[in-house]
Amino acid sequence: MKYKIILLILFFSLLPSCNESKSDKIVKRKDQPDIHILKNEDSEMNIAIDAARKTIVEFEKAITSKNPDYYNFALKKRFKIGESGGEHIWISNIKFQNNKYYGVVDNLPSSTTEVKIGDTIEILTKDITDWLYVDKNTVKGAYTTRVLRKRITEEERKKMDTESGLIFEE
Repeated sequence: MKYKIILLILFFSLLPSCNESKSDKIVKRKDQPDIHILKNEDSEMNIAIDAARKTIVEFEKAITSKNPDYYNFALKKRFKIGESGGEHIWISNIKFQNNKYYGVVDNLPSSTTEVKIGDTIEILTKDITDWLYVDKNTVKGAYTTRVLRKRITEEERKKMDTESGLIFEE
């Protein structure tokens, strides 16, 4: 089951946010996940980030519950780029210890120099821009992923769902 969430994270792993006019642009990279470049003013994405932040307590309850049906906990963290930009990267292998989150950067960052692939990092709650975990085969959270899923074609969604075997809450 672990590989299913890896497919999901790879599908929507990096989400740079910038002030450039290149909104809703997808950058393809060889042997790395696509990057979705969005404007800071993307209201739908900002609403999703706000919803994730407001519901982070649900993630904390799940990760501390020890429920065997819950797995593949991941957090999305914003890394600063310059004065006003940022790169949002999914961090996996999440551990919650002493009221702090820790995880591993699984993908090659595109723009930030704050981290590199394979780094184990602490994730401050204020830097979290999304969260997810799987309950049996249902993805919980993943607010920003839901926005991106709405923006891809029906065919792409079906392919993603078939390959991952996961169901997304709507």
